[in-house]
Amino acid sequence: MQTALGMSLCMKGTITTRQRCPICGAKFVHIEVRAALLCPDHPELRASKFIVRFPPAVFKNFNSYEQAARFLTGLRYKTDEGTFDQRDYQKDKPLSFTTLTEQYLNRKRSLKSFKEVRNYIGKAQDYFQQKNVKEINGADIEDFLFSLQGISEKTRHNYKSSLHDFWQFLLRRNVINLAQVPTFPRIEYELAYRNFTSWEVQSQILDKICELADPINPKIGFGVEMLATYTALRPDDLRRVTEADFDLENSVLVIRRPTKRKNHMKTIRLIPEHVERVRQFRAQFPGVGEAPFFRHSGNLQGCAAGSPFGPAYFRKYWHRACQTLGIKGLDLYGGTRHTTTTELSRNYSTDMARKASGHETNKAFDRYCQVQDSTALEAARIVAGRRERVVELKKAKK
Repeated sequence: MQTALGMSLCMKGTITTRQRCPICGAKFVHIEVRAALLCPDHPELRASKFIVRFPPAVFKNFNSYEQAARFLTGLRYKTDEGTFDQRDYQKDKPLSFTTLTEQYLNRKRSLKSFKEVRNYIGKAQDYFQQKNVKEINGADIEDFLFSLQGISEKTRHNYKSSLHDFWQFLLRRNVINLAQVPTFPRIEYELAYRNFTSWEVQSQILDKICELADPINPKIGFGVEMLATYTALRPDDLRRVTEADFDLENSVLVIRRPTKRKNHMKTIRLIPEHVERVRQFRAQFPGVGEAPFFRHSGNLQGCAAGSPFGPAYFRKYWHRACQTLGIKGLDLYGGTRHTTTTELSRNYSTDMARKASGHETNKAFDRYCQVQDSTALEAARIVAGRRERVVELKKAKK
């Protein structure tokens, strides 16, 4: 069919039925002007079940002629405007949110943050289920994000970031086009500043940790001391350290799989005292190669000898020491990394503290400092020397 302007209109597709005339058995014929499927010999008899067939592979059942005709008209209209997509009508729903997010998650399994991503996407799957991704708009996403109760705005932003990355994944794979990418709401948040303390209180806590933990495993206190000394380190970095990662000849610790930097090694220059401590530990707890350095020694029930410390192991002893000393509201990060960074900045220089922390942006550093070159090593020496002076002062008071 052509319009008055000579444009061709799509007339593909038809409405059929499996039913036949109950009297003569003839097939019902589609008579579009009468909006029905009728028997040629018994026109008073008509079909009550309808099938829309639209080449090459759209096939859908209807219980009324009006619904079938409306559906067929819609397919023809989409064909005319160039937006018809056969995938929208397939029974296996290849464009459903659940189907495509499973593909997305399969590509993300190697991420260190996969557990969090799976949680974010899983909540969205429960909400959107089998809905076609091309039918999900910005308002739908905003409604989902603000339906989440009991979470911080930072966590809400993380949900949004995961969904945004999912739609970019679809765009890169040509599953959708740019016009089909929904807009995402702005979610304002401000990261909270952690509590921190002084070097003197930090030293008291470290002493208490050693007192509590040394009978079980002296590497516990050593690990927390390293976190307080080398501010570029994170607790999970230490759990990844192996015996082979310590290069004692060059006084270096090489972390091959750091927590926050995928495919980047992290190098920590060690002060002489710590080099000597590592040598002592190697003599006391022999281990080679890829054995975790921070590992259980086998004298603790439920912890197999040689297994690495758990994710919360350092934190557990930090909290236990704080509780014993009556210190409240000071977590492991605040008492080690944040305190050392702030004290370095306050007593020496902000530039030294920034370089020692390993932060790549001022904004991230400013959260740690509230007031890896040779600078970081010098900072570690200062921290160690300061801690020794605190201990000497405590002895002098007695």
